[in-house]
Amino acid sequence: MYKKIICSCMGLLGFVSVTFASGLYIMDTPTTGILNYGSYDVNFRFFSGGSVQTRLDFGVFKFMYVGVALELVNFIGNEQAKVAIPALSVKVKAYEGNMTWPSVALGYDGQGYFFNQDYDGNYVQKERGLYVVAGREVFFEGWNFYLGMNMNDFKDPGLHGFVSTIMPMPFAKDSLSFMAEYDNIGYFPDARLNFGLKLNLTDYIDIDFMMRDCWGRDEADRFPNERVFRIGYTGKF
Repeated sequence: MYKKIICSCMGLLGFVSVTFASGLYIMDTPTTGILNYGSYDVNFRFFSGGSVQTRLDFGVFKFMYVGVALELVNFIGNEQAKVAIPALSVKVKAYEGNMTWPSVALGYDGQGYFFNQDYDGNYVQKERGLYVVAGREVFFEGWNFYLGMNMNDFKDPGLHGFVSTIMPMPFAKDSLSFMAEYDNIGYFPDARLNFGLKLNLTDYIDIDFMMRDCWGRDEADRFPNERVFRIGYTGKF
């Protein structure tokens, strides 16, 4: 059943007109990027345990988009597939930025990673929760840098930080970019250093190859050095 749902979503891509790749996230961390009114972004993330996570975001205003995400555990393979509760997300562009000041966005993302019904909160790696992120282009065209904070536990409030960058490769700046991010700054047990490559196949399709938690601190870390594949498509109704 779940596999039919995913296949149907992918089939819908052929019935709408194309615009541009959006860049709403680096890897795990959000950017200040926003979807134009009437645009949508869908991506499928394949990761540990044969699991798949899909996101579908819609531009509802020029300054805001909303989305829904769903994680399917054991989707690939012969084990019993499990489906998580769909998670909602929203992002608002608070400031466009200029030559002096960075752009700023505010948002909420309820999607965590590694759904487990027996785990406290259901996700082994918590959702982003409420966040604010600022970003701007640095040094040369296409090299973007982002800095943000988030809070994902309202019972025990605490701020975490994240920093990320995406830089086009000099020898293939129109088609290949290097990505790096450091997530959960301020809470070392969950801090993750991630690296990746983004391949822009067209103006509206991109593929990401990612290495998460590259320093895998100890045996208690359940998913060290995780390899992730993600494909994304952006279009316009």
